[in-house]
Amino acid sequence: MKDYTSFRIGGPADVMVFPKGEDDLREILSFVQLKDFPVLFIGSGTNLLVRDGGIRGVVINLSDGFRDMQWKGEDEVTAGAGVKLSEIVNECRKRGLAGLEFAVQIPGTIGGAVVMNTGAYGKEIKDVVTGIDLMDMKGNKEFINKDGMRFLYRGCILPSNHIITSVHLKFKRDDTRDIERRIKEFKKKRGETQSVCYPSAGSIFKNPNHEGWNNGVSAGKLIDEAGLKGTRIGGAMVSDVHANYIVNLGSAKAADVITLLGIIRDKVLKEKGVMLEEEIKIVGED
Repeated sequence: MKDYTSFRIGGPADVMVFPKGEDDLREILSFVQLKDFPVLFIGSGTNLLVRDGGIRGVVINLSDGFRDMQWKGEDEVTAGAGVKLSEIVNECRKRGLAGLEFAVQIPGTIGGAVVMNTGAYGKEIKDVVTGIDLMDMKGNKEFINKDGMRFLYRGCILPSNHIITSVHLKFKRDDTRDIERRIKEFKKKRGETQSVCYPSAGSIFKNPNHEGWNNGVSAGKLIDEAGLKGTRIGGAMVSDVHANYIVNLGSAKAADVITLLGIIRDKVLKEKGVMLEEEIKIVGED
């Protein structure tokens, strides 16, 4: 799994399959249901830590298919779950459509972005989503509009045993020069604060006290003030650039990262009185 996660960490999966579209996905789901195999869905493997023992069952990887973008009118698109955020940002820039500039240089797919309610600089993916297409484990399709979705801070509650196959998005018209200016500003901010040279899974902990969803003190600031930048366990280290990143120096094991997570949580709780909550998803066996 290290070859399929941005962390470059993880033991082997029993099976990984790459459906090209809905018909492929239905056949795969029918097979795993018949065999009663456990299933894990992934996209581009960001925000994901796979334990060193790997994953039993079938990993269904949507990043190789579900890549279509179908535009409706001038400002709406239905994007397959496997479309990368960067592709949508670039297409919006060319079309003079605003609303997703904050996502420039955020890795991952649009499907994963909805699941995580990806955000940055006070903006979130929920702001441009109008609905999603889902498929259940029996291959049945369902559409849910935004009013039927429950977005959280860095999360979205979806019906159990369903997978997002496409996302409906709506943007606002704007001057292309203004859009390009905002993209440059976000790139600059990201370069100044998150220019991490080693593999990582992005932000490790959620920002605490997010009852207004982004109004609290940042996790990175708390970790930095606790003096944890540069703390290393095995091949894993708290980034000396962005304290809320743990980086893989080249030989990190999931166990190293998990140990480091515990050290960070304990020290921030002791010194700051704040219990940090993980943003990344940890899967697999030890």
